Amino acid sequence: MKPLVTIIICLLYSLQICAQADWEMQRDESDIKVWTKDYPNSDFKQFKAETTMKATLENVVAVFLDIENMGLWYDRVEKVELVEKISEMEGIYILNFGLPWPVADRISAVRAVLSYELGTGTVRVETDYEPGVITDTEVLLVTTMHSEWELTSVGDDFVHVYHKGYMDPAGSLPAWISNSGVKDGPINTLTALKRKLIDYENVVVDFLR
Repeated sequence: MKPLVTIIICLLYSLQICAQADWEMQRDESDIKVWTKDYPNSDFKQFKAETTMKATLENVVAVFLDIENMGLWYDRVEKVELVEKISEMEGIYILNFGLPWPVADRISAVRAVLSYELGTGTVRVETDYEPGVITDTEVLLVTTMHSEWELTSVGDDFVHVYHKGYMDPAGSLPAWISNSGVKDGPINTLTALKRKLIDYENVVVDFLR
């Protein structure tokens, strides 16, 4: 029986290594790392990025709670409009994306959900496309998108930030243009997020206290 258990453990370990190997490192700049990976049944890639910021968890979360000003730091997001505030931890928003000429701008509707794990000191934020919100638009509508954030306190003055995302931009945008942006966009986003922290240093986040 022991040899069988050993084989199973080795197989699981090999599968884990292969899964990690699917991610290809694209950028490692200013303490920000970015990887990309093929997305199933799509020409467009998904990404993940991580960095550590000198800040408190409350400081970083305060930026995320001010979702309507996300366009000040999230790459290619020009405007965010609140559609419905479901609770302090959940809401529906319209996102307007400004893309470089000659690429047409995009629009989408998302549901954003925030959660907090007291035991791990981790705040998670997930956004997904919310159907039925935008029914009439002349701007290209993005209907396939997902993003994840994990914000974890790793000390009194540092927060580990993990971000993962995927979007099918719709329309006739060539995959190579979108995939090029996937490599640079997370660097721009996380760099701008670090700069915005100073504006939220004194904001109180009740559920963290």
